[in-house]
Amino acid sequence: MTLAFKFSRSGIVAAGLLLMSFTSVFAWVFFVASKNPADSGESGILLLPFAMPWISIVPSTWLGLPVAFACVLLNALILYCLFGGLRIVRSTGTH
Repeated sequence: MTLAFKFSRSGIVAAGLLLMSFTSVFAWVFFVASKNPADSGESGILLLPFAMPWISIVPSTWLGLPVAFACVLLNALILYCLFGGLRIVRSTGTH
């Protein structure tokens, strides 16, 4: 009997959709900020739902881009686990 890991397809899709939508909104915010010199970051409010609720728990002195990305990755991991996660499959060796 051997143990193998099986990845959840629905978990990968859910986490991937979160990360793809975050990446597209981040790219849009970066593009808008680069084209408008008067933009002082108001469009960055669109990124908050991707990092909530962790961004509100983290102390304000820690906040920065790496912490925000870590919050988004934590949300993607939670989504992955909710939609199936990583399962251990036992195989008997007789196929």
